[in-house]
Amino acid sequence: MSLCTITTAETAFAAPPSGCATIHSSSEENTPTGLIEHDLSVSTPDGATDLHVKKLLLSAPTSSAAATQDLAHAASLLLVSAMTGLHNGACTQWLMEQGQQVAASLKAGGHYDLTWSNATITHGMAHVAVATARYQMQGASATHASTATLSMNGLSFHNVANQQLLPSAARATFSLPTSELPALMSAIGGRSTAAPAVHATISNFEASEGRIHLQGQGQATLTGNVAATSASGHLAITNLEDLIEKARAAHQMKLAAGLVLGRLVSHRSGEQNTWDTTWEGGVLTVNGFPLPIK
Repeated sequence: MSLCTITTAETAFAAPPSGCATIHSSSEENTPTGLIEHDLSVSTPDGATDLHVKKLLLSAPTSSAAATQDLAHAASLLLVSAMTGLHNGACTQWLMEQGQQVAASLKAGGHYDLTWSNATITHGMAHVAVATARYQMQGASATHASTATLSMNGLSFHNVANQQLLPSAARATFSLPTSELPALMSAIGGRSTAAPAVHATISNFEASEGRIHLQGQGQATLTGNVAATSASGHLAITNLEDLIEKARAAHQMKLAAGLVLGRLVSHRSGEQNTWDTTWEGGVLTVNGFPLPIK
């Protein structure tokens, strides 16, 4: 079967509300394995925030090419919202509808696989570049739960607060009740009147920058709002001393002091410090001691 290239100028696909975002690409290809979009752009109505993706690949159990494109655009909008913290009420219902379609497919055992290649997010003067971001999700009809993996590689930052402390690579594997997914999607990119409580089990989380490596697992309650998110579990940092020095170099003295205190109450094995941790109300507690990281 040959590839069929369809330009956005020639085909009128469904789109998010005009007050939510402007989304377009230079071309799309519908293939036997899914959708390929080239030079995808997602912009907020005021033009202050923009995502540009050189190439997007999506494999999804959707009913039509238009539905697949809608999902690709919704996922890209969520990537922007998650990375910038932007919430737009005009996106709320559209994202909820996209989430309901995804949940229905996941409950039937559907699988989603989405890759953004050479992506750049601009938010005012801040710039974030991602060489590759990949999101995979698998449903299960028997358990009514879905498992997901999100990985990002080649992260770089410019004019971003505390950018010296941010990772160049990160990966998370987690599971959550499928029925809770639509409300979470709506809350991340939109403005829900009541923040949902999505209960995720994090089987593994990793982030790295240079010699510093963070790894953890546990439970989290996600709401779409970082300040209202809570978590508990196990955390390990390799080469903590390097992270403390980075915090000092960035003049984040409270964070550096908190890490020093955390080191004192940690369990040490070789180059790795480990803790039992909780995060609630913006306070990180390790082995029972709250850390002054704000």
